[in-house]
Amino acid sequence: MSIQAEPAEPIAKGIFATAKQSFGDLFKWKQRVEITNEYGESQFLWQAPPPLKNPISLFAQLKAKDWIFFLVGLSAWTADAFDFHALSIQTTKLAKYYDKSKTDITTAITLTLLLRSVGKNFSFKPKAFRSVLTRS
Repeated sequence: MSIQAEPAEPIAKGIFATAKQSFGDLFKWKQRVEITNEYGESQFLWQAPPPLKNPISLFAQLKAKDWIFFLVGLSAWTADAFDFHALSIQTTKLAKYYDKSKTDITTAITLTLLLRSVGKNFSFKPKAFRSVLTRS
């Protein structure tokens, strides 16, 4: 990466200031970097991003095991997309079956998708659970 001589403003502190600065940075094709010298003095500069690599050359570097991982991930992603669309297409039938409105069904689907990451944080961890049981 080559360093541009174009100075940038320091990284903002605080939630709203950071959000405002980050939103503005989305529309610039440069990266804000902090450079600190040996005396502890910092300066902020705009840096050009590294050039994009050809994806075909990246695929050529994959070994057989890497391709298997890629294909498993791709098939899992495809199955998840199919499952989501199959469910969302059937909202009228689900609403009729459960005697609810289509809004209730789509709200349930939306909340389920939104709260996946929350549920992940509370997932069952057998090792941690065993350690709690063995303490008493």
